[in-house]
Amino acid sequence: MEQSLASGGAPGTENHYYGTSPGRYQYLMREGKIDAFCAEGVRLSRKGLQDEALFWFDQALRRQPAHIPTLLGKGFALGKLGRYFEELRICDRVLELDPSSVDAWLQKGFAFGMQGRFEDRIACCEKALEIDPNSAEAWNLKGQALGKLGKWDAELDCCTNATILRPRYIGAWVNRGYALMQLKRYQEAIRSFNHALRIYPDYCTAWINKGVAHTLSGDHERAVSCLERAEKVCPPNGRTQYWKGFSLSRMGKYKEAIECLSRVISHDQHNADAWVILSNCHFMLGNLDESGRCFMIAYGIDKKDIRELVSRGMSNMRQGNRREALECLSGVFGILLR
Repeated sequence: MEQSLASGGAPGTENHYYGTSPGRYQYLMREGKIDAFCAEGVRLSRKGLQDEALFWFDQALRRQPAHIPTLLGKGFALGKLGRYFEELRICDRVLELDPSSVDAWLQKGFAFGMQGRFEDRIACCEKALEIDPNSAEAWNLKGQALGKLGKWDAELDCCTNATILRPRYIGAWVNRGYALMQLKRYQEAIRSFNHALRIYPDYCTAWINKGVAHTLSGDHERAVSCLERAEKVCPPNGRTQYWKGFSLSRMGKYKEAIECLSRVISHDQHNADAWVILSNCHFMLGNLDESGRCFMIAYGIDKKDIRELVSRGMSNMRQGNRREALECLSGVFGILLR
C-alpha cells in the first residue's frame, strides 16, 4: 500500500506526505517514534483519511510488529474501508498477544456485525463482558446485534444497561428507543429518543426514529415536524422521505405526500410500500389511471418478493433452519396483509 501511495501521492491529497505537512512528515520520519506514528495514524483516521492513516500505522508496525494500540488503530481503519476480513485478522493477532483486550473483542464483534454475522458479534460482546461487565459499549453492541436477530426485549435490556453505565451514551439511547418502537411501546421510545436529543440536539438518527415513532402512534403532525427537523441536520434520505410521505398521506396532504414518495422510488424503484401509498394518494386525488399504474407496479414487486420468500423458506425448512424458515413465511403473510 505504501508503494502505491508513494507513486501517486497520498489518496485525496496533492502531495506525497500521507496526509500531513512536508515539515511534519520529515520530523516524524527522522524521529522514528512508534507512539508518534500511531498517534498520526489515529489523527488521520478520525478525519476519515483511512489510507493515509494506514501508512503511518504500518510505519509503527515495521518497528514494533506487536504494538497493540497500533494494531487496533490499523484494524479500525481497515474496517472503515470495508476490509473486514483483514480487520478480523488484526483483532485475532491482538487477542493472541492479549486475550483480555476488551477493545479487540469489541472491534472483532463490530467487524462480524458488518458482515451480517450477528451471533458471532454477540459471542464477542459476551467475551468482552466477561472481562469487563461494566463496558457500556459491549452492552450496546450486544443489544444492537440482538435487535438484528429480532430479539427486541433482549436488545432493550442490553441497551438499558448501557445507558445506566454511561448516561450520556447517545447511541445506546437511540438503540434502546428503536427496540421500544419495535415492541410498539411508542411513547417510551419517544422519551428515549428525546433523551438522546437532549445530549445532542442535531442527532439526525434520533430525529428520524422519533418521527417514525410518532407516525406509528398516529401523531402525524409531530411526525412530519420531526422528519423535517431531520432534513435540516442531514441530507434527505429514502427512510425520511418514506415516513414523511406516509404521515402526509394520513393527514390528507396527498400532493405533498406524492412529492416525498416520488423521491423515494426515484432512488429505490422496488419499494412496494411506497408504490402502494402512491396509488392511494393518486386515487384520493382522482388520478385513477396513475393510481392503477402504481398499484400494478406494487403488485408486480410483491409477486416476486413472495416467490423469493417462499422459496427461501422452503429451502431453510429442508435444511432444518426452522427459525429462518418461519421468518420467511412471516414475511409472506406481512405482504399479503398489507
